Amino acid sequence: MRMFLVLASFAAIIGAATPAHADPSGNPDADFLAALDRSGVPYKNAAVAIRVGKKACQLMDQGHSEADVIQSVSSENAGFTVSDATKFTTSAVSVYCPQHIGEPTTEPPPPSSNTWVGPEFPWPAPPAA
Repeated sequence: MRMFLVLASFAAIIGAATPAHADPSGNPDADFLAALDRSGVPYKNAAVAIRVGKKACQLMDQGHSEADVIQSVSSENAGFTVSDATKFTTSAVSVYCPQHIGEPTTEPPPPSSNTWVGPEFPWPAPPAA
C-alpha cells in the first residue's frame, strides 16, 4: 500500500509539471527571439531569424544531426561563430522542435588548418609462433 501511495504521488507531481519547452506566451516566434536575446545571439532581421530557426528544425526532421545543422547555420551566416550557431540551433530546437531535445549532439570541432598528422610507419609482422 505504501508503494502505491508513493507511485501515485510521483505520478501526480509529474502530471502537474510543466514541460521545460512549454510555450508560455502562446507565440513560439516571440519565444524563439527571446531565447536568442537571452543567449546573446545577434540577428538583424527577426523574420529571417525565425525562418532560419524553423529551417533548422526541418533539417533535423529530415534526419540531419544537430551538429550538421549547426555547421550549416554557421557557414550560411557570415557573422556567426560556431558558438553563435550552436546557441541559435539549440534555441530553435527548444522552441520549434522539442522532440529533438536530448538527441546526441556536440559542437562540431572547429576546422583546423595546421593539424600535424605523423607519418604512418609499417609495423613489423609478429614473430611466428
